[in-house]
Amino acid sequence: MSLGDELFVLFGPSGAGKSLILKMISGLVTPDEGTVSISGEIVFDSKGRVNIPIRQRRAGYLFQDYALFPHMTVAGNISYGMSRLERAEMEKRVRELLALMRLGGLEGRYPHELSGGQRQRTALARTLAAGPRALLLDEPFSALDYQVREKLRADLAAIHRHYPITTVMVTHDLEEAFMLAERIGVINNGSIEQVGTREEVFYMPATRNVARFVGVKNIFDGIVTARSSAGVTIQCPELGVIHAPNQPGQSETQFDIGSDATFCIRPEEVLIIRPDRPVSGKAEENIIEAVIASAAARGATQTLFLDIGRGRAVLKVELPNFVVRKLGLAPGRAIRVSLKKESIWVIPG
Repeated sequence: MSLGDELFVLFGPSGAGKSLILKMISGLVTPDEGTVSISGEIVFDSKGRVNIPIRQRRAGYLFQDYALFPHMTVAGNISYGMSRLERAEMEKRVRELLALMRLGGLEGRYPHELSGGQRQRTALARTLAAGPRALLLDEPFSALDYQVREKLRADLAAIHRHYPITTVMVTHDLEEAFMLAERIGVINNGSIEQVGTREEVFYMPATRNVARFVGVKNIFDGIVTARSSAGVTIQCPELGVIHAPNQPGQSETQFDIGSDATFCIRPEEVLIIRPDRPVSGKAEENIIEAVIASAAARGATQTLFLDIGRGRAVLKVELPNFVVRKLGLAPGRAIRVSLKKESIWVIPG
């Protein structure tokens, strides 16, 4: 896998191997086999017996606990990696980083006198001060509260625009991945299952695991019963007959009549059919009758769990709170929903 000067996010569940990949890039862990290159330079090659020392790789690694020197001030921590510079140039770089990281006025403080967000920005400034060719971020916001994380995500995006170097960030936070990534790599059990843009990964998952990890939630199996220029028809034991569009980038041979098919739809893409309005347009296909079994609050939204009465499968629908209140969508109520045809994705293979 090759990365440019982009902000790339490695996303996946805990224990999938995300942090291990960062450690192999930096040199903290030696891979069993393979090749690692940074800015075109091979820093590890198992066949060629190349293994460049950590310091010479110039890969800036920001640890989860920030690892600041407790006996040094903010300015001292930032300047630590600039020993090769003249004093005047060092002081100029420190001032620039203090301003960029919103640390002005804090340069004389010690780590124990800083907030969590200030420590994180100090650690990032120290990492950038050394002039890395690549920046490796290991869940840098995991120890911070939500409001601080939200602000620091915006900071990181601005910093990357100022320092456009290859940046690889590890996270298991779905919102964080979607907000920051130019491209996302989804990892599971040590293997990369998909690499793509945010839209590709979130709306066109390559595997069932990827679909689950990115919150699709509604994943069903069936058999292809028809195929045409308009799309494919799938017979699903739980949902009945489902019409799906032709999938961009997929071969028609993946949808041979009689073949197994796995398809999915995000819960926010399921439409509620109002009984007081005629069904038309996008809602005319894939209509399903169900009963609201339960509901779960998700802050500004609610997830409705629908009993579709044809098996043990449950359909999940996510709606804003005001819509739930306005339509009186409470457990026990019978409703009809439509799975928007253009929002259904048939998972390859």
